[in-house]
Amino acid sequence: MPTSPEELIALAFERLRQQPGFMERAGQIQLSSLLSDLIAGGQSGAFEAPTGLGKSLACLIPAFAHAIAGDKRTVIATYTNVLADQYWQKDVPFAASLFDEEVPTALLLGRQRYACLVDMDQHLPQQMDAIRARLTEGTETEFRRTAPISKAEISKAWSRIAVPPVCPARACPVYHDCYFYSARRRAEKAKVIITNHNVVIQNALMASGTEGGEGEGILGKLDFIVLDEAHDFASAAQNGLEFELSAPRIRALLGLLGRLEGLLRPALERGSFLVSGNWDRFLVEIRKDLDVYIRQFEQPGAGLGTPGILQTAPSELEDNPAVKQFRAAADLDQARALVMEVASVAQRIVDQAEGVLDESDRGLKETARNYISYFSDFARGCEAIFTPHGVSVSYLGQPSFGFGPQDAILRQDIVDLGPPLTEILWSKVPHACISATLVLDGEFTFFERSIGLKPDFREILESPFDHSTQAAVYIPKVGSIPDPSAARRDGNEANYYRALASELQDIIEACQGRTLALFHSRKEMEGVFQLMNREEFPILMQPKTGAAAVGDRFKESPEISLFALRSFWTGFDAPGDTLSCVVLVRVPFEVPTEPIQIARMAYLVSQGIDPFREHTLAQTKMMVRQGAGRLIRRSSDKGVIALLDPRLKTKRYGEEILANLPSDMRVFDDIADAVGWIGLDEPHG
Repeated sequence: MPTSPEELIALAFERLRQQPGFMERAGQIQLSSLLSDLIAGGQSGAFEAPTGLGKSLACLIPAFAHAIAGDKRTVIATYTNVLADQYWQKDVPFAASLFDEEVPTALLLGRQRYACLVDMDQHLPQQMDAIRARLTEGTETEFRRTAPISKAEISKAWSRIAVPPVCPARACPVYHDCYFYSARRRAEKAKVIITNHNVVIQNALMASGTEGGEGEGILGKLDFIVLDEAHDFASAAQNGLEFELSAPRIRALLGLLGRLEGLLRPALERGSFLVSGNWDRFLVEIRKDLDVYIRQFEQPGAGLGTPGILQTAPSELEDNPAVKQFRAAADLDQARALVMEVASVAQRIVDQAEGVLDESDRGLKETARNYISYFSDFARGCEAIFTPHGVSVSYLGQPSFGFGPQDAILRQDIVDLGPPLTEILWSKVPHACISATLVLDGEFTFFERSIGLKPDFREILESPFDHSTQAAVYIPKVGSIPDPSAARRDGNEANYYRALASELQDIIEACQGRTLALFHSRKEMEGVFQLMNREEFPILMQPKTGAAAVGDRFKESPEISLFALRSFWTGFDAPGDTLSCVVLVRVPFEVPTEPIQIARMAYLVSQGIDPFREHTLAQTKMMVRQGAGRLIRRSSDKGVIALLDPRLKTKRYGEEILANLPSDMRVFDDIADAVGWIGLDEPHG
């Protein structure tokens, strides 16, 4: 009987080989062994594990083995909830079947990714029984997949029943049946936990916020963390480490104040007239103040002024010409004063509520604690906006990014994620970062710098696919398409769009549909889409909302093509005949127009680093790798990667970008030749 993790892993793979249709992949066994060594040794690593390697099982098998033989607790976190759900629904049960001993497992996502039973009863009373009969975990992904509600209404329905950011918790009449708190209880006892990057960040922040910074957070004491889809971890980290103040955030504060008032009302009615009267007068005053603040954010021109950068840390970055150019016309002292006033209001709510609770029962105090903690955290978040944190930028902007005449936000973004992540995560728990795209030019340097990672081990695993026979590259002849930068500069975008439309029409017809065209801007996508003939081969275009729905429609029929933006460059999976050509319309260079981008460039310059080569070009190489990676998802897939940006042939950096794609793919300058050579013109079903 195997007793060590190594023996258990060997037995699991032996049983895996006996599964019908199983194809042994050396990289899967290698990754599993690497992770096992890290778990056993308490060390950290970064591993590029190409698509098709079977990394889900490679992560789960050592996690199960060390739970059984070493009583280790491992978290496996993904960037998307869809992949977390796939782990939980498909991969975890299969991995568990490879072992004789049962291992406690759990899925835990963020609070607002679960359905609230109370709100479901209130807003969907007629469908509630049918919905509950279909829900096991109560997550958003499961709800969208199984609820007997039309696709047109599903998003609206979910917005009504998602768990609010704060709830009564134990005081709720359905607390013991609550999907979220049931998941938390299971996670506390589990040895293998599936979650997402956001929960990992929140868990680390909670643990570091305890006395001495040695707490356990929401996930409890962990022995190891696996970050799958690690190329996106920086995005989750920035969202988790930052705070913004805006009209919607203040309205949410008002809403939670109403919930807190309802919760405290019985105690107020039982208490003294003085306490009750003070509370009622306080509410009138607070709501009046918050309404004033909301108006200041809704009318930034009249209130806070013109958007832009207000403050950087270190302050020397403000001498950078680009930072100076984007300095806000707003008054820094006025903005700081507004933030502190809102923070003061949030803290006054805390103080007043605690005064009421002094005269109330213990049960009410415990229930109100969640609300009071939220208001306390809100006050601290406001205060942090203009408190220098490492390398950061504080600015006045708008909620949907960019600088325009919309509602304002005051926000601080962390430019250098390394120090805070090292403090709350990298130095606390051994970890492994895994993705199909972590390496540029054969090195992990760009990825590691982006999140401050310093792994003990690094490994690039070999792809299980044969790109020499499964894929080809098509790059049009020089002169077929104008240079997009020159077209924009010269006001010649109309001719550029016509040239793109002509190329895309030829590609779609040659591939008989089955094409995913990835654009870098909505303006460009919409301009080209209007010029396309969509009668024989239908073309969908990603809308401003509902990207998942249009992706599902694309996968329903091989004749359909899809024009899409950033969310489809990474993470989108459409194996088989529905996707036989990925078109990267333009090299996706980042144009620094956002405060964090501008501040990052200034910081790199201050460190003697070339921002174009070490960040902009590096990020572009990574995006091209990710976009091209949408094509070959299984060993039976085949297709063409079409690269329509002429700069790949005319600029020096073009060769560097192409060098980061699989080197064994044949390159064509005629789409018909590429399609014929790869066999896409053969009948398909």
